[in-house]
Amino acid sequence: MRSTIATFLIFSFAAAACGSGAQQEAANDSLPADNTVVDEPAANTACYLKAVGKDTFRLKLVVNEEQVAGELRYDPHEKDKSSGTITGVLKDNILRASYSYQSEGMNSTRPVVFKVMGEQVYEALADNFDKNGIPVFSEVNDQLKFDPTPYNKKECE
Repeated sequence: MRSTIATFLIFSFAAAACGSGAQQEAANDSLPADNTVVDEPAANTACYLKAVGKDTFRLKLVVNEEQVAGELRYDPHEKDKSSGTITGVLKDNILRASYSYQSEGMNSTRPVVFKVMGEQVYEALADNFDKNGIPVFSEVNDQLKFDPTPYNKKECE
């Protein structure tokens, strides 16, 4: 009986060892032969700052083709601050995005629109607000109105 158990254990360990080698070979087969890493298209990251008096506003954009992700922080002096993430699409230098943020312990989402002009970014002003207080922007880019004070490009922290 003991020899049967010993034989079973030996075959179990041998089978496990053979199986892990096959898994390792399968994993190695998925790598290029010369072990080079295939690069994805590089995303461009840029950071911007707008300071008006004691109020500061920060924007970080990570652009991958037309897709944009990033961070936005409104830090007005002695007023409600908000910070969160943005995701959207950049087309013809106009970024239309959704801003998911937290302010005063509440989570919210609202649309934001920016015009990207080289080293500067301008935030669009809402045409009006819906019944829930959500800003509404024109769908026509030429009809958008922008804050005249830009966010200026800076080094990312």
